Amino acid sequence: MTDFGPVDDHADSGDETTYNALRLPGAKRGDDGSRSSKVEVLTSQVSFSSTGREWATVSGEGLHVYSLDEDMIFDPISLTEAITPGAVESRLSNGDYSMALRMAVHLNEFALVKQVLEEIPYASIEHVVRSIGREHLERLMQFIAKVMDGSPHIEFYLQWCLQLLQTHGLHMDKHRGSFMRAFRAMHKIVQTRHDELKTICNENRYTLDFIEDQSRLTHTQQ
Repeated sequence: MTDFGPVDDHADSGDETTYNALRLPGAKRGDDGSRSSKVEVLTSQVSFSSTGREWATVSGEGLHVYSLDEDMIFDPISLTEAITPGAVESRLSNGDYSMALRMAVHLNEFALVKQVLEEIPYASIEHVVRSIGREHLERLMQFIAKVMDGSPHIEFYLQWCLQLLQTHGLHMDKHRGSFMRAFRAMHKIVQTRHDELKTICNENRYTLDFIEDQSRLTHTQQ
């Protein structure tokens, strides 16, 4: 019992020690003066990814990266001391393209993966894609989309995309949640390059039509 009646009727908390810590005139609850607050961090810049699934911020505490996907953490697959850039180049020189590509994906270095992809002959793409394990598909699709964005070898990388879909399409469809982000990135760059080529081809067609019409007019006047 207190001056204001039973503790259970007036206290919001079951902690009697906190309630009776400090009595204030007219107050129904005790106050021991303790306070808790969250730390405030000053943020200077915030950026969001094109997919909307990741965002990063720069603050006085450093760089913070947040993602809805757990695979954003760098975690090389089966990385051993034998997997080195030198070993990858050795495999390439010996014509072992499948192993070279898998090792490059293990190292997760963009420049190395790009080098391996562009040194694989066009005729060997189908065989290399068939040898790629399912655990590497999502990462390989991300690399292909990134390389294709700035590469002039459009037909070459379209063949990679086609073979990936034809060979592993059923598996991707069954596990679409795991491959959706990579598929959207690949589809976006393919659509972008298609629109660029469409504009160029239309301009060339109209130019050729104009030249042909001028040629006909010249022959008619003669």
